[in-house]
Amino acid sequence: MLKIKILILIALIFAVSYNTFAKNPGDKVDDFTINNYDGVTYTLSEALQTNDAVVIMFWSTECPFVQPYTERINSLANEFSAKKIGFWAVNSNIEEDVNTIREHKEKNQYPFAMLKDNDNVVADLFEAVRTPEIFVIGKDMTILYHGRIDDNKNASQVTTSDLKNALTEFISGKEITVKSAQQFGCTIKRKGQ
Repeated sequence: MLKIKILILIALIFAVSYNTFAKNPGDKVDDFTINNYDGVTYTLSEALQTNDAVVIMFWSTECPFVQPYTERINSLANEFSAKKIGFWAVNSNIEEDVNTIREHKEKNQYPFAMLKDNDNVVADLFEAVRTPEIFVIGKDMTILYHGRIDDNKNASQVTTSDLKNALTEFISGKEITVKSAQQFGCTIKRKGQ
C-alpha cells in the first residue's frame, strides 16, 4: 500500500511539473492591458494591429534558466521585429520589483518591452507557470506556438531552435510544424505562494 501511495505521489509531481494546465496552440487568449512602470500602456490587441504576431515571453530577473538566453533572445527579437513580429517580456514574479526589472532590462539591453504583471493577471490568463515560457500569439488572438526558446540553456549544446523555427515558418506563410515544445525553467512566484 505504501508503494502505491509513493507511486501516486511521484506521478502527481511529474504531471504538475510538466505544465499540463497551460493554454495550448489553437487556444484563444483574452486581450489584456498593462499600465507599465515605464509610463506606457501595453494592450495585446493594439500590438497585433501593427504586428503579424506577438511573442509573449514570461521572464525573470533571477531565474538561472532565463539568464543564459539574453544574447539569443536579443538576436531573435532584432531579427524578427524587422519582420513584423512583436516581442514582450512579462515579469509575473511577485518578488521581483519594478526597479530590479528596469535595471535588468537596461543591463541586458533588451530591445523589447519588459512588462510588470502585477498580481499575476497575465500569467493566470495564459496559465503560464515557468520562466522562460513562450507564447506566440496571432492576429486573431490564437496561440500559434507555446513552449521553450530552444532545447538547452547552454547555447553550445542547442540541437533545436524551436521558437526561431516556428517564427521562420510563420513569416514564410507556412504551417508551424512544431507548435509546442516542453519548456523548462523556474516556476513563476505568484501572490500568496
